[in-house]
Amino acid sequence: MPVVLPRHLATLLMLMLGSLSCGAESSPPGGGTGGQEICQPPNRLLEDGSCVAPGVQDNGCPAGELGLEDGSCQPAGVPPELCADGFEPVGQGCEPILPPEPCPPGLMAVPGETVCREVAPCGTGRWGDIPIEGSTEHVDGAYAGGDSDGTADRPWATIGEAITAAAPGALVAIATGSYVEDILIAGKPVTLWGVCPAEVEIVGSAAAVATVDIRTGADGAQVRDLAIRGDKIGLALTDSQGVVLDRLWVHDNASAGVVIHDPLGPSAATLSGALLEQNHEDGVFVSGSDAIIEGTVVRNTLPRLSGQIGGRGIGVQRGPSMARPASVTLRGMLLDQNREAGVLVLGSDAIIEGTVVRNTLPRASDQLGGVGIAIEDYPDTAEVPSLTLRGMLLEQNHEIGVLVEGSNAIIEGTVVRTTLPRTVDQTFGRGISIQYDPSTAQRASVTLRASLVEQNHDVGVHVNGSDAIIESTVVRDTLPQASDQYFGRGISFVRTSDTAVPASATLRASLVEQNHDVGVVVFGSDATIEGTVVRTTLPRAHDGLFGDGLVIVADLTPASALLSSCLIESNARVGVAVFGAHASLAATAFECHEINLNNESYHGGAGTFDDLDYNHCGCGSESTVCKTVSDGLDPPVPVPPSE
Repeated sequence: MPVVLPRHLATLLMLMLGSLSCGAESSPPGGGTGGQEICQPPNRLLEDGSCVAPGVQDNGCPAGELGLEDGSCQPAGVPPELCADGFEPVGQGCEPILPPEPCPPGLMAVPGETVCREVAPCGTGRWGDIPIEGSTEHVDGAYAGGDSDGTADRPWATIGEAITAAAPGALVAIATGSYVEDILIAGKPVTLWGVCPAEVEIVGSAAAVATVDIRTGADGAQVRDLAIRGDKIGLALTDSQGVVLDRLWVHDNASAGVVIHDPLGPSAATLSGALLEQNHEDGVFVSGSDAIIEGTVVRNTLPRLSGQIGGRGIGVQRGPSMARPASVTLRGMLLDQNREAGVLVLGSDAIIEGTVVRNTLPRASDQLGGVGIAIEDYPDTAEVPSLTLRGMLLEQNHEIGVLVEGSNAIIEGTVVRTTLPRTVDQTFGRGISIQYDPSTAQRASVTLRASLVEQNHDVGVHVNGSDAIIESTVVRDTLPQASDQYFGRGISFVRTSDTAVPASATLRASLVEQNHDVGVVVFGSDATIEGTVVRTTLPRAHDGLFGDGLVIVADLTPASALLSSCLIESNARVGVAVFGAHASLAATAFECHEINLNNESYHGGAGTFDDLDYNHCGCGSESTVCKTVSDGLDPPVPVPPSE
């Protein structure tokens, strides 16, 4: 669990370090009058009379920690209070509580559960735990009396007969059995309630749109505690509101598992406590409609039988006419072993909380994709899609963990780790990619807060021609691109490669460590870096070059960075390097580098440093003069844009 220091203790600690490194006397926080006489540069005097060393922020917190309203300092990473239900704090992140091994078919576990279980218990007796009412229509496929009237003693033999006989809002109780029929609920709401999914299944044919088809006039319909499989879509819903889908096992359908869409009109549904597995194209597909999905497992979705594309866990998009975006909320879910994308949101809005997205596989047709979560804007629509990720874990996905293109996103309390390279050529493997959409000229805008991005490939966080605020986040241990051992950067802020649209970013109270090549790179863009630690960047694995903390390159467009109250420490080669770009430095400590500040001209433009005072250079107890050198270094090349 991270240790949270009160600000005055953090300030005292940094003062002690500062006095060792620069030999200046320091006053304790709140030193009051006379502080200016004993607070010697490079230490600086704050408004409250505190004397602080370089690398301490104006709020008294050391670099890499966020000042809170109660006066304490919170280390970068996910604080325990942001761990979602079903997760527990571990180190600088949160880990889901789940069984150690994947559950077998028909069993499930969501975050917070340690053992695999049935989708729903079966109860006892012919009708189990179904809440029988006076108007209930009973169904038992084993009844052969020939005199069915829907009572418990003389039940209907088919579900279709019971629906026809049911009054609006009535309950249809379904006994153990395999019911081979296509179900239509339209014109009135009814509730289908099985004994349990392990003992009641509806098996559909290829003749219908879906095994269970809910249409216009079925507002408030419910389907509970049964299994659905068949030769088309498992369950389809259109033009009905307030539909409840609870504790269903939707599996082995030849098309999507559950479709909530709007060909006849928008729909709204809640899907909870369900298991969707071995369906095709999409586990759940929401188009031009609204859905809340909770406590549900979506896994092993297979590609479309024709063309071998798709296989997404959850697909969300605008309706066919593009007139209405979809809106989904996902909570407490596990999405595992799907294809192409764990969650794909197109031109729509999504809130995803307390959910695990892992092991997403590439598209079967071309071995591309395998993204954990992606949101993209849609051409010819004015609205900018939005995504909120909170209390998440994304791991072992392919190509990109989280992709935000031409959209807005808030990512908070989330762990993105061990993203794998693209299978077809072993490139990419990025943690988070935030990018401009050239087809719509729409910038992405993302706030990444109190999160952990680790052990990805190529780049931990990549911002391309877009806007980003990164706060109190750890980006570490990024591995080189597997194909050629290039890159492995922590954070990159870059212009677009074709239209030279710059990125604009703020990096605040964060920790960037143990990455390769460059810790933070700014290409043809602008960045403000406040209260951040950039340390122990390793050389490029391909050839042993670089290993720089921060690099700013004016590449076709100007580039600049403002550093204040940062700690740039123990990077393999250079602390900060500029190539035809501009860097402003204030109250920042540069510790233990071969070269602290490197300045090179590039494309005919001179690099410049602006010393805004209170900076410190040295290593341990030794202090040196902060000065720039020009050693004829070459700049790193930008990473290629995400495709």
